[in-house]
Amino acid sequence: MKTRFFVSLAAIAVICIGGQSLNAQYPGQQFAPGYGYQVPGGMMPMGQPAMMPGMMPGAPVAPAAFAQPSPFGAPAAFIPASPAMAPPSQVMPAGYQPDCGGKGCKGGCNSCSKGGKGGACHTWEFYGEFLYLRARDAEVAYAVPFNGAIVPPANNPRVQVAPVGVLDMDFQPSFRVGVNKIIDDCTRISAEYTMYESGTTDQVLRGANPAYVVHSLVSHPGTATAAQDFVQADGQYDISMDIVDVDFRRLFYNDCDLRIGWVLGVRAAQQEQQMQVAFAGTGTENVSTDIDFMGVGVKFGIDGEANIGGQWLAYANFSGSFMPGQFNADFDQTQSYDPVVVDTAWEAGRLVTIWDLELGVSRVSRCGNYRVNAGYMFSAWTNTIQTDEWIKGVQTNNFVGMDSTMTFDGLVARFEARY
Repeated sequence: MKTRFFVSLAAIAVICIGGQSLNAQYPGQQFAPGYGYQVPGGMMPMGQPAMMPGMMPGAPVAPAAFAQPSPFGAPAAFIPASPAMAPPSQVMPAGYQPDCGGKGCKGGCNSCSKGGKGGACHTWEFYGEFLYLRARDAEVAYAVPFNGAIVPPANNPRVQVAPVGVLDMDFQPSFRVGVNKIIDDCTRISAEYTMYESGTTDQVLRGANPAYVVHSLVSHPGTATAAQDFVQADGQYDISMDIVDVDFRRLFYNDCDLRIGWVLGVRAAQQEQQMQVAFAGTGTENVSTDIDFMGVGVKFGIDGEANIGGQWLAYANFSGSFMPGQFNADFDQTQSYDPVVVDTAWEAGRLVTIWDLELGVSRVSRCGNYRVNAGYMFSAWTNTIQTDEWIKGVQTNNFVGMDSTMTFDGLVARFEARY
């Protein structure tokens, strides 16, 4: 019992001494209704734990008659707090994100849409992308087995007896890497490199029937002889491209749920198509083509992303490029008994346009330092020369109208880090 008595007495003493110590921090003040003391100049009540400005409770809490000039007096009147009453160090900056460890952003969520310069939460962005793309509208039919003479009589076409041999691309992995220099939360400068390489092989066999032969669809028709009674054909086809982009990106609408911006930059691109087909029979024959393009031009576009819940975003990127450049094409045909059967080349300047569209979703880390994207992209190269139309041009001696479109599409996965 004595112990309980002394503990209670000690607790009362601590409360009394603590109250006097608190009052002693503000000497010479006149107590007033409220928390028992007058708010000193330049100070204001602070909320916990973020030290946000608070307000003095008053009459709605207790009758005014309860207010006494004592440390334990009841509140009398609400006194609104003003940010001007608090020291700058105790007022949180606009855009403060308590979940991000206190690293706030200058300017807030919608500083750009209101014409402000905005601030930058990060200075650099680095990203890498895995691309799983397929080239379409680029296939080449190179051989077919048929039953009949190598040089058929007039009005008596050959009869196909097996599937046509086609060199057609499948989905292939490639990559893209880039870096963004963030000027502010509305403006950035980016540099990006994309590498794509795709290849395919195929084989056509005559089959068990000795009356069947493999006919070339890529050789010059003026070179047809009995020696071209082939029993098999092996083809290889490769497409590669390298793209370098340097862009200036600026948001023209920016709030907490939607961001839309324009893109203006420079693009340099190189594309190469290579095909080789080897025929074997009583003799051998090889046909090879090579088409190169190199161009530099202007790029423009629009990017957008929207919050769809929590840390998830939906995004869409669209861009177009106008690239003046040069095409160079070669065609070579050789035989076992003649090393130079056909040897020709062609070159011309072209204005190639590239249209890109990417749609997907993003998952952003809690503080926005890391992001993972998953989407699907489409790309179209217009006014280009394809391998099959170049071969037809050589076979017919007609090089007009070689202006096809080649497309690419596939999956995109991206990891981005911001610092």
